[in-house]
Amino acid sequence: MTAALEAHSITKKYRGADGVEVVAVDAFSFAVAAGEIVGLLGPNGAGKTTSMQLALGLLELDSGEIRIFGGDPEELSARRRIGYAPDAPLFPKSLTGLQVLELHAELLKLPKARAAQMVEELGFSEPARRSCGTYSRGQAQRLGLALALIGEPDLVLLDEPSAGLDPAGVRAMRELLTRLKARGAAVLLNSHLLSEIERVCDRVLFIKAGRLLRTHEVHAQGGRRAEVRLANGPQVRERLLQKLPDGVLENGRFRIPVASEDVVPGLVRMLVEAGAEVLEVSLGGAELEELYLQIVEGRPQPAGEPRS
Repeated sequence: MTAALEAHSITKKYRGADGVEVVAVDAFSFAVAAGEIVGLLGPNGAGKTTSMQLALGLLELDSGEIRIFGGDPEELSARRRIGYAPDAPLFPKSLTGLQVLELHAELLKLPKARAAQMVEELGFSEPARRSCGTYSRGQAQRLGLALALIGEPDLVLLDEPSAGLDPAGVRAMRELLTRLKARGAAVLLNSHLLSEIERVCDRVLFIKAGRLLRTHEVHAQGGRRAEVRLANGPQVRERLLQKLPDGVLENGRFRIPVASEDVVPGLVRMLVEAGAEVLEVSLGGAELEELYLQIVEGRPQPAGEPRS
């Protein structure tokens, strides 16, 4: 199946004011398939936004190739299937959010009612009636997202979409991403909210200095793990590790890779049968913060931790 977005060894260089050449993106290759959410993780200046702009043709490649739906990214038919929400978007201050959406609906030859529909879907009714000049950063981010999605694109690129959003907005963003994936859209997401990346992404691309360091399958075996807080960890350590050798017991918490949440009830039964007194169970990804610090920042992996 053809990927929605393919990047092959894309490279972009700049020359600074001091004349020194800076490599922003360095032979970076990746792909995003339909129905998949791929996250970009890296420090500031890693090349995440530049990679998105190269993929969209907003910046010119020095070398490499971009393919959109298997074809030329400059083809109008392909570009009509793309939605892009940049970080910190700017809008005409005198227009209301609804007017901006209606203008874009007209450009896409969509009925004006589609603009009102997007306002309702994103819970943006009150701000949409006000001029964009009155918007907070979070409100501007929501309008930018509405513009990216108004044409129901098959490929969506989101650059820090949660920036400036309150907790309710972050939750709405998560639900929106889930709906995009369910309808088969391909999503490339750049965010510093590791917890959100962990919850919604299928794969994560760790990048630094424009280079791909590692691809992490979030929901693969070992990509998620259960963490169980125990009242009597030291007393049952030997029995637990004998029964579940893939697990790690540390500071009263037993952590073990799991394939999905479906196996958690059986895991808890096994722990209780081994004499463990279970106080709390949580399920998450493979601690993206830990992985980030190990892969990007070069911190050593804690002793006894399984490699992801």
